[in-house]
Amino acid sequence: MTKEELVTLGVSEDIADKVLDQHTAELTAEQQKTTDITAELTAAKNTVAELTDKVKAFDGADVEGLKKAAADWESKYNADIAALKLDKALELSLIGAKARDIGIAKSQIDSSLLKLDADGKLTGLSEQLDKLKADKSFLFEDNSSEPNGARIDTGIDHGSATETVSDAQARAVMGLPASK
Repeated sequence: MTKEELVTLGVSEDIADKVLDQHTAELTAEQQKTTDITAELTAAKNTVAELTDKVKAFDGADVEGLKKAAADWESKYNADIAALKLDKALELSLIGAKARDIGIAKSQIDSSLLKLDADGKLTGLSEQLDKLKADKSFLFEDNSSEPNGARIDTGIDHGSATETVSDAQARAVMGLPASK
């Protein structure tokens, strides 16, 4: 509406100017709202377009299959880690039991009967280890004071110098007849 139309309707010029100023302010505010909403709409359309492109990149992907594969790998990883922990705990226990050859001693243990508790302690090993020590004691070091290996008494004092050993003593040790 214009000022002339308001004057024609019987509104004074001062009031017509005020009405037009008020109308212009309200119109400007509404135009700004429209501009803001148009900008938001444009941004939303761009976002939708970007997301649509991203979804197209996964088009045909079996999401449930991927979830199942990830769960399978996780369970395999957890099982492998548990088996490794059990194996190393068994090796440490055999070392503590003074096994001479860890590999051979470990092969004699039924690991299906072993369990590793939350504290990292092996259960089911002590019975098998006691039986193995009784049946195959040669797999474990002896706690006696004897040195490793057999001791043969030769009749010679091994702690003294060899210069004191006579020919007769040496021949006797070797099982040779006395010299003539």
